[in-house]
Amino acid sequence: MTINDPSSPPEHGDPVERALDHIHHAEQDLEEAHQQEQRAERELADAEHELEEALHPRESEIIVNARKRTVKGDVVSFEEVVQLAFPGAHDPNVAFSMTYRHAASEPHAGELGPGGHVKVKKEGTIFNVTKAIRS
Repeated sequence: MTINDPSSPPEHGDPVERALDHIHHAEQDLEEAHQQEQRAERELADAEHELEEALHPRESEIIVNARKRTVKGDVVSFEEVVQLAFPGAHDPNVAFSMTYRHAASEPHAGELGPGGHVKVKKEGTIFNVTKAIRS
């Protein structure tokens, strides 16, 4: 192998090739560091948002069966909305059906069943809850 042999490793080759190789590695290192910084900034923003929500829970105004109601946070469950529409304990033969519209979550409208959750807008997500006796 000669010093100018293109098949020789850069550390034994031409000083210009060694310098270009170092530049290439440094650029790769900078790109990786930049990607890590972006990930860390996103994680920090998410953590700050979670902390803000924990310290000062947001309140949302929703409409349940044509009546304005205020709930903590921006997610409501089927069971929470049923309690807002029909407070108290319910007979096991009672079934509830629910539709919603103007929600923040996708889809913005639809039916919600037991165990379901919907992300609501700060103002104006509408719920219609119907009570039926099972026969």
